[in-house]
Amino acid sequence: MMNNFEISIIVPVYNSEKKIRKCIESILSQSFTDYELILLNDGSTDYTLSILEEYEKEYNSIKVIDKLNEGIAKTRNLGISIATGKYIVFLDNDDFIDSDYLQILYDEIKNTGNDIVVAGYRRVSDTKELFKVSPSKTSWAKYTVISPWAKIYRRKFIIDNNIEFLDYVIGEDVYFNLQAYTLTKKVSTISYIGYNWYDNDQSVTNTKHRGFKKEADITQLFTYIGEKIDLSSTINRYYLKRFYIYYLLFSGRTASPEAFMQEFKKINNYLLENNLVSQLNPFNKQVSGDTFKVQFSILFFEMLKNLGLLPIFAKIYCKG
Repeated sequence: MMNNFEISIIVPVYNSEKKIRKCIESILSQSFTDYELILLNDGSTDYTLSILEEYEKEYNSIKVIDKLNEGIAKTRNLGISIATGKYIVFLDNDDFIDSDYLQILYDEIKNTGNDIVVAGYRRVSDTKELFKVSPSKTSWAKYTVISPWAKIYRRKFIIDNNIEFLDYVIGEDVYFNLQAYTLTKKVSTISYIGYNWYDNDQSVTNTKHRGFKKEADITQLFTYIGEKIDLSSTINRYYLKRFYIYYLLFSGRTASPEAFMQEFKKINNYLLENNLVSQLNPFNKQVSGDTFKVQFSILFFEMLKNLGLLPIFAKIYCKG
C-alpha cells in the first residue's frame, strides 16, 4: 500500500457481521477516492473477520488488521499509528456516511488549513431518522460534537501532540477531543450533515451507560483529562458541568434514587475540591451553540441543585 493517500479512514470493528457491509459500502461509494481504509478487527467472535478479508482481497485501498480484543480506545490508537494519510477520519462499525462526506470535509480542512473540521450528524434507526445535529459557527459549537466521528483531523497535529484515546470504561472520546480542542485554535465547524450514527440498542456505547458502575468512575476520568490539559479554563469547566449533568440524567435514569444522589454528591465534591465548579449560565454567549433542550436541561438541573430539590427529582426521575 502506497504512503501517499490524502485521508486515512480508521474503523474499529467488533462483532459487526450484520452492519459492517453497509459501513464499508458507504465508504467505497464516496465521490472522493484518495483514501486508505484501515479496518481493525478487535477480536470479533462472529463472521466479521471473514467479511473484512473479503473486501481486502478485492480493494487495494483496504487494509485489515486482525488483533486480540482490547477495546475501542486501544484499537483506534493502533489505527492512528498505522495511518499514512495527511488527514484522519474515524467511523464506527455500525455507522455509514453520505457519498459526498469525505469530499466536503476534505475541501474544508484543505481550504482553511485547520487542524480539525467538525461537521454534523444524524441519529438513525433501521427505518427512520431520529434526530440530527448541525453545529453552528460559534466557538462553542465544536463541543456539541465530542465524538471522534463527524470530523476530519490533520494527522500531524494528532501525532505531534501525542493525542490518544483513553483506555477507560467511559469517556474515551471526551478525553481525546478535549485535548484536541484545547491544543489548537484552528478548528472550524460546518453545518453539513453527512454522518449517520446508527441507533444500536445493544452497542457498547449504549449498554455501558445504563446505571452507575463502579469501574466507570467519572471523577477518575476528569483526573485523567486533567493530567493532560488545564481543566480550569472557563470553557473546560463548563464542559465538565455539561458532561456530568448529561451523564447523571442518562445513566441515572435506570439507577435508584439513592444511587443517583450518591453519584451526584461524589462528582459535586470532586469539582468543589479541585476548584472546577462552573458558574457559567448555559445561555451565556461564551457557550452559545447548544440546542435549547440542552441549555434548559442544564439550567433546570442547576436550579434543582441550588434549591435542594435533587432528592425529590431523583425519586420521580429514577426508575431503578
